[in-house]
Amino acid sequence: MNKIWKLHFIRFVCVLLIAICSLGLFEITTDQDEEVLRLSTDRLHMLEIAMVSDEEPVPEVVVETTPVVEESPSIPVVEETQDTYYAPEPVPYNSIQVGNALSNRLMKDYTGDHFYLNHNLNGDYDGIGVPYIDFRTDFTTKKTIIYAHSSTNGNGPFQALQNYHNNKWFYDQNPYITIQYEGNTYTYQIFSVYVSVADSEESEGLEYFHHIYYTDQEWQETLDRYKSHSEYDTGVSVSSSDRIIILQTCSMDPNFYQKYYRYNLLIMGKLI
Repeated sequence: MNKIWKLHFIRFVCVLLIAICSLGLFEITTDQDEEVLRLSTDRLHMLEIAMVSDEEPVPEVVVETTPVVEESPSIPVVEETQDTYYAPEPVPYNSIQVGNALSNRLMKDYTGDHFYLNHNLNGDYDGIGVPYIDFRTDFTTKKTIIYAHSSTNGNGPFQALQNYHNNKWFYDQNPYITIQYEGNTYTYQIFSVYVSVADSEESEGLEYFHHIYYTDQEWQETLDRYKSHSEYDTGVSVSSSDRIIILQTCSMDPNFYQKYYRYNLLIMGKLI
């Protein structure tokens, strides 16, 4: 019996020793394996460094981009047609000055409707109106006609022209008319002053109004007639080469006022 237990004990001790030896060997093997793995990793890292250092550097690729430019909103182009409307350009400051008697703005009638006879500079209705040039005439035609109101209350733009009527002294003090028109200056010397009366539209008294174009001979005869009608001798001669200006306004003389179809005071000057 004791022998049997001894035998078992010896076997147990032997198994135990074998297990202990196996465990120690495993630990040694594991440590060696870890060391081998560490050395292999280090060598691989050194090899990668060597390979990278031997390679040529890869140049940096720069991608060029085209800047985006914002387009401004497109402006519609208006094609020129017969129906295209163009606003008139602003005109220069135009004026009329008659001696020291009056100074006024001057407009141009482009349609023949005598718009400025009863409208002001802003185009608003105004019974007094402003001086304006006949649409048929300009400063290149033989005659230029300018119209404006006189009034019994003295507010008309051409009211001061009444002073020329039968008043040679006033004429001697104010013999010149000066026009500023579209940047040009025109100076006229007054050669005739008279009241033209007419019983009808066909009357000879309205010849100055109805006729604009003349031959040289017709023009000389017309100028002689204008001068012969003058209320007083101005001492100024006229010829067919002259261009003239006619200022027309209603006469305030009671001998003519509201007694005729037309009764217009005319101040005529020649360009000098």
